[in-house]
Amino acid sequence: YWKAAIEAGGCFGIHLGQEDLASCVDAGGLDLIRDAGLAFGVSTHSYSELCAALGVRPSYISLGPVFSTQSKDVKFDPQGLETVRQWRSLIPPDIPLIAIGGIGNADVAKVVRGAGAECSAVIGAVTKADDVKKAVEALNAAME
Repeated sequence: YWKAAIEAGGCFGIHLGQEDLASCVDAGGLDLIRDAGLAFGVSTHSYSELCAALGVRPSYISLGPVFSTQSKDVKFDPQGLETVRQWRSLIPPDIPLIAIGGIGNADVAKVVRGAGAECSAVIGAVTKADDVKKAVEALNAAME
């Protein structure tokens, strides 16, 4: 889908999982993504995947799932806050770390921020909120 995103135009960026990352690299896609001026993120779940992500110097790196999640069937156990801290220490400071998975509200997002993630990607924290506007405002405040 990364090719379609480039061709469509108007996208902020492209996020790739590890399987798509390999095929994108093989096809010369990283240069195309960068030439298009798009942000480029990579998912990580293990040290080997983190090494692969660091090797392509993305705009940001995501780690997940940090906690158990019901939003998506994932093949990896929850990483926990200690892994967030470890990732932050291993990733250059100019590459943001995005935490994903099981971050169900602003209080949890604030704890994850304190562990070193610059941002949290959420689903249920917004879609299951009684007041979506207040939930988004609280999540934004938690990231400050």
